[in-house]
This record gives sequence, C-alpha cells and structure tokens, in this order.
Amino acid sequence: MTRLVGPGGVAFVVLLLLLLAGGRSNFFRDPGTFWHVTTGEKIFADGFLRTDPYTFTFGGTWWVPYQWFGEVAMALAHRAGGFDLLLLGACTILAATFAALFARLYATGLNPVLAGVVLLVGLAAAASHFHVRPHLFTIAGMALTTMLLADIDAGRAPLRRLLWLVPAFVVWTNVHGGVLAGMGTVGLAAAGWVSLWLVGRDNPVSSRADATWACAAVAGCLLSSLVNPYGLDLLKTWHVIMGEPALKAIVQEHSALDPAAPYAWPVFALAGLYLFVLAGVPRRGLRVSWLLPAVWFVLTCDRVRHAPLFAVVSLVVVAAAWPHTRWAAWLARHRPDVYQPRDGRIGFWPNVWLPALLVGLAAFLQLGRVEVPVIGAGWARLDGAHWPVKVLPELKAHEPRSPADPHRLFNGYIDGGFVIYHAPGYKVFVDDRCEVFGGAWLLAFVRAESEGTADAVAAWESQYGRFDFALTRTGDGFDTYFAAAPGWERVTRTDVASFYRRVRR
Repeated sequence: MTRLVGPGGVAFVVLLLLLLAGGRSNFFRDPGTFWHVTTGEKIFADGFLRTDPYTFTFGGTWWVPYQWFGEVAMALAHRAGGFDLLLLGACTILAATFAALFARLYATGLNPVLAGVVLLVGLAAAASHFHVRPHLFTIAGMALTTMLLADIDAGRAPLRRLLWLVPAFVVWTNVHGGVLAGMGTVGLAAAGWVSLWLVGRDNPVSSRADATWACAAVAGCLLSSLVNPYGLDLLKTWHVIMGEPALKAIVQEHSALDPAAPYAWPVFALAGLYLFVLAGVPRRGLRVSWLLPAVWFVLTCDRVRHAPLFAVVSLVVVAAAWPHTRWAAWLARHRPDVYQPRDGRIGFWPNVWLPALLVGLAAFLQLGRVEVPVIGAGWARLDGAHWPVKVLPELKAHEPRSPADPHRLFNGYIDGGFVIYHAPGYKVFVDDRCEVFGGAWLLAFVRAESEGTADAVAAWESQYGRFDFALTRTGDGFDTYFAAAPGWERVTRTDVASFYRRVRR
C-alpha cells in the first residue's frame, strides 16, 4: 500500500461496492425497515410516541419506539434519497466497520491476501443480519468498543479513555437496544482487569485509582441508558424483548444457532480460527479482552442475532492476539512473504479521504436523482419475489381515506411493516414488533395458520371487530381460509400474495 491510500481506504472501497451490489434488494428483506422509516416520520409529526399507532388489535396500548434516534435518521435519509440513500447509509456503516477491521489485521504484518481471507470469514459470519435497520449501529459500536478494550489491554491506550464510552453509549442507547451488548462487554473486561489486579497479575489496572476509574466507566456506561426521552419505559422494552422465551420459536433472529444451516458454517469457521490463534498464545500471555469472543460465541449459539457481534469481536481479537502467537513467530522466520511483523500503527487520513470521496459522490448522485448503476439513484429496489409489490396497486386503490372508512386489514406477520409504510391508511392486524403483541399471542397467531384457522379468525373478529380486508401469502393457511370463507371477495392474486375484501350487501 502507498502512503497516499491506506489499506483501510482500499478495503472500504471494495467492501462498499460489493455491499451495494449484493444488498440492492437483499438488505430490504426485513419488515422492520419499513415501519422504522414511518415511525421516524411520526416522531417528526407528533412527537415522541408512547402508544401503538399502527394496529387495530393493540392500537392505543403501551409502546415506545426504543430505536427512535435511528428511526429519525432513517426518515431523514429516506426523505432526501429514498431507499437508495438508506442503502448507501447501511452499506457505509458496514464497509467502514469491516474496513477498520481489515486495517488492523493488515497492520499486524499479515499478507493482505491472507488478511482479506480472514476478513471475509468474519463478514460471512455476520452477513445473515445485514438489513437496513438501526441494529447496524450496534455492529459498528461493538467493533469500536472491542478495539478500545484491546488497545487498553495492549497498553496502546490509557485506561481513562474508557470514559469516552459514556457519551458514545448515550447515543447508542437511543439508536438501538444493542447497547446492552456494549455495556456487558465493557463490564466483563473491567471485572477481569480488577480481578487480575486483586490477585497480583499484570494488566491495565495496576492500582486502586485504576480500579476506581474502571468501575466509574462501567457505572457511567450503565447510567447512560437513562439518558433518553422515555426514561425507564425504554429499559422496560428491552426487558420485554429479551425476556420473552416464545420469540425463539417465532422469530428467526431470536432462535438458537442451527449448525446444519449454511449461515452457521462461517460462524463455526470463525470460531475455529479464533481458537487456533488463541492456542498459539502462551498461557501467561493471555489478556482479558482476548477471551471476549468465547462469551459471544456462547451467546450466538443461544440467539443467532448475536452472530454479527461475535464476528466483529473475534476479528478484533484475532488481530490483537496474532502477533503474540507461536504461529506468527514461525511464519516470520520461515515465510516472511505471508507474515512480517509491523508496528501496528494505522494512519487516519490515508484511510479516510478516498472513502469520504466515494460516499460523497454516491450521495450527490442519489440526491440529484442521477441514475448510475450501484452508486447512483434508482439502484435500490424491493424484491418482488419476497414482497407483495404486485398487489400494491389494488392495496392502495382500496386504502381508507378517513378513519370512518373500513380500515381493518388482516395480514400475515411479515407484511405488517410493508403495509404500514406503503398504505398507512389501513390499520394492520399484526407486524413484527414483538414487544407490542407478546410471545404467547404471536405463537398462537403462527399456529393458527396451519391449525384451527377458522376458529382463530372467528375468535379474533369477536375480540377486535370484523375484518374489512385481508392480505395473505398465496397458498398459506390464511389464504386458503379467506378464499373459501363466505362474504369475502378476492380482489387480486399474485404468486406472492392475495388481497381480499369483505363483500358488503
């Protein structure tokens, strides 16, 4: 690499273009993208929400948009550049995160090709959760937090720099609940350092004053969660989501890691790589921060949504621990073309100016509605094989114009967010905000698709009022029910979805 363009800058350009190309429609496969944007707009219009505004089943009940700051940012980006700018923002966060990780791997002295292979393993381990949602901020936040902990462990950063995490965690708190992961990680590292100090082992905490600073930083990070417009209600939402066991049977990202699923293979490959590196470190040379990936691997096995956090934490630790392994020493002696120790320093501007220029160019093209493949306007699109986009004309043609019009829309779990964004005149039956509905209710809904459908629909209409419309996935249990139910007329049918309305006589 030259002094003009750093390895991180080159990695960013490559990653950004790959992510924009691959994420064109794949990054929009999560229904949360849609209602996050709409919620951001509602916050602009009505202030901070405290009740559900979207459903006729739970409308008016307690709900706080705990990702409100991320949703406001998404709404602003959407106003300016639509789905294109949302995609650019998501890919920029991911490209910057993994480019920084590549730069750290390269700075150890690894051959750039080998460093790239290691990075790709980590990228693949995290990729199943790449969606245009505020949780991307948590992936970046975990990477930066672990980098700081590793630098403190290595003596490259003073312990007091932990205090900078407090204002960062305030922002993180209001963007995404994944700040809990950051708090837990900092707490584990600080507890490990203080424990080693108490038994006389060398580590960043070497005095009572250091222990006080470490504990103060942890306390500050924990208290940062209270700096939000919803107070304890925001923490209550986190508790409801993480404490609901039924979600593991309903929501894929809350389920346990499935070793037979292809998405899990890179996770196990990265775990193997981490253990290989750790096995090469002398026992007394181990550092507290180097054990963090083991914790996150266990958490990933419990909930697959933690896979991206395991990935970024592991890449940070592999870069930090590699120069201290016997494997690195052997390669330095016998294969300097593969590994040759460097000083580990990473320049700032050589790694920043080219990414900034590319992102600025892409934003300029998108804001100007200039259609250029990959980086310009018109690139992002919704997958018609995944979303009911062909039903939209009929859905919008029947959309209620006032609260007095028929507006109760029965819909499947995945399509609630889609309707909330595209046809907000309807009140939907359900969406993927699990904290609103609760695990038991959602589990009963999922089961009703395949068994006891007629009885379930009758019970729901008795409790919530008669449905006026129905949007179902073509061929599922609900579609079969409405196709045969008396008093219902099919308006349109596509390969993906069917739209029905109640016949009024």
